[in-house]
Amino acid sequence: MKNGVFFLWCIASQILLAQQTSVYKYSLNLEEVLEDKLEITLLTPRIENKKEIFFRFPKIVPGTYDVYNFGQYISNLKAFDKSGNQIAATRTDQNSWSISNAENLYSITYMVDDTWDAKEVDEFVFEPGGTNIEEGKNVVINTHGFFGYFEGLTDWPFEILVTRSPSFYGSTGILKMTSTPHSDVFYVSNYNELVDSPIMYCEPDTTFVNVGNTKVLISVYSSGKKADSKIIAENIKTTLNAQQKYLGGTLPVEKYAFIIYLYSGMSQSGAAGALEHSNSSFYYLPEMEPRQLAKTVTDVAAHEFFHIVTPLTVHSEEIRYFDFNKPKMSKHLWLYEGVTEYFAGHMQVYEKLISPEEYLLEIQSKIKGAENYSEKISFTELSLGALDKHKDQYPNVYQKGALIGMCLDVLLRDLSNGETGVKDVMAKLSEKFGKDKAFKDEEFFDIIGKITFPEIKEFLEKHVEKNNPLPIQEMFTKAGIDYISEATVKEPSLGGAAFGFNYETNRLVVMDISNLDAMGKKLKLKNGDEIISINNIALLPENIEKEINAYKKKTKEGQKVTFVVARKSGNKVVSKKLTAKAIYMEQKIKHVLSFNDKASPKQLNTRNTWLNIK
Repeated sequence: MKNGVFFLWCIASQILLAQQTSVYKYSLNLEEVLEDKLEITLLTPRIENKKEIFFRFPKIVPGTYDVYNFGQYISNLKAFDKSGNQIAATRTDQNSWSISNAENLYSITYMVDDTWDAKEVDEFVFEPGGTNIEEGKNVVINTHGFFGYFEGLTDWPFEILVTRSPSFYGSTGILKMTSTPHSDVFYVSNYNELVDSPIMYCEPDTTFVNVGNTKVLISVYSSGKKADSKIIAENIKTTLNAQQKYLGGTLPVEKYAFIIYLYSGMSQSGAAGALEHSNSSFYYLPEMEPRQLAKTVTDVAAHEFFHIVTPLTVHSEEIRYFDFNKPKMSKHLWLYEGVTEYFAGHMQVYEKLISPEEYLLEIQSKIKGAENYSEKISFTELSLGALDKHKDQYPNVYQKGALIGMCLDVLLRDLSNGETGVKDVMAKLSEKFGKDKAFKDEEFFDIIGKITFPEIKEFLEKHVEKNNPLPIQEMFTKAGIDYISEATVKEPSLGGAAFGFNYETNRLVVMDISNLDAMGKKLKLKNGDEIISINNIALLPENIEKEINAYKKKTKEGQKVTFVVARKSGNKVVSKKLTAKAIYMEQKIKHVLSFNDKASPKQLNTRNTWLNIK
């Protein structure tokens, strides 16, 4: 660390080196990378009346639903007293160090390795939740991978000093910060807020747009220099304006950052995606044509941005007081991920970004997707076991979870004569609770029942708490929608292969090629091929069903179709481009939805207020 910068930081913080307060004061220098690692220094808060204290890194962080053990990327940790004498610091597990003579503790230093280049680790960190150190090019600071905390002291404030090149810019959703040409200092109120605040450093490609009361940053790092933040901003602003209107005209954040890292070739994890935060979302996506990239970001952002409502504004105590090393799961993933996914789709039809007919296709895809998961597990049980026992069922939050939101919306509209929907209920819950106040898991259905109708509580207890099937057909009838369980149609082929889903890479995978049709044979699909994109449209967990439906609707017979797949070649995985002409095949399709022309006045009112049809 440069002494001059350090001195300025202390002046800015109004703290003398001879004193300690209840503040974590971290520092790191991005210009001093050693073997792909960075040294971190912590001037510790004053530890009183403790002979021993544990310094920890998270085992898991909110939003990931995976155990990653971020302490495994930390090495050479040392503790010192005020005079510079070393204090015993003993590693007790992957994420923890026991520090003796804690009342004399003054500083800690350690080396942090990035997760993206990790070799031989217990659990590879999905890149949106990981860290990257590329000297002179890019540093991704997902803060839970860089900065630790003392057990029992997560509510104390943090200050992070980053020394950097003048050409580097730190993109983040953090509001409170000070800067000089060579450094930034970030201020957050506690460890939960710190973990909720990623920062990406690189030469800036940034664009700001205003959405109502919110200043929105779009920041892009493109390793191949193919992207342009302005193009993404132009596309995403339409969606953000619609989301603002959908949420009542005011967004609950002053600043929001879309932080986007674009990679070339194959990712280390074999996957791509995003991770949401209160004031930002981090995207790890393959490089592609700028306009297509803008569409992909917009599709993913439609989901991630709605997380500002839940769980970031409306959440249980398990989320508010998250235990980073002994996590206790909430029962309400149907709310955190399911309602969020429902909002992402429903907003588009409600604000006229897609037609009601297109929206029915999205609902159809959700019903089909939910069939791939167990009906014997209640959604609360799935939620509680999402880290271990029911980990393979977790993706159903984007399928059945969204259908729960749909059923609730239709039922609310039916019961209220069209005056109340799920978004109105979430607005009431946001007012009642907010970011800093949590509900008790066991009381939530009672709370919703009191602010809505007894029938809503009954629905949640019967179809979310218990494993009774969702009353899909009943809800469609209330909204004047005809439902056919199975029909025969002609539509574009996907090659005739049987597909599964790889939960490690979050991609469709070819499971069986025994029934390939002429198109599949021309594509030369192989068992184990994982679909990266179709016609330059990246297939991600959040958009797979939507994009396949779009492919079936828009592709003409004889049109050139291009698949990009990840294929094993010896000990490597390589990307292969496969092309063929589209053919139409007779297909049996399930869950066909259409609007009933003879719907009753009550059904029409429910449908029209639900879908905002004038």
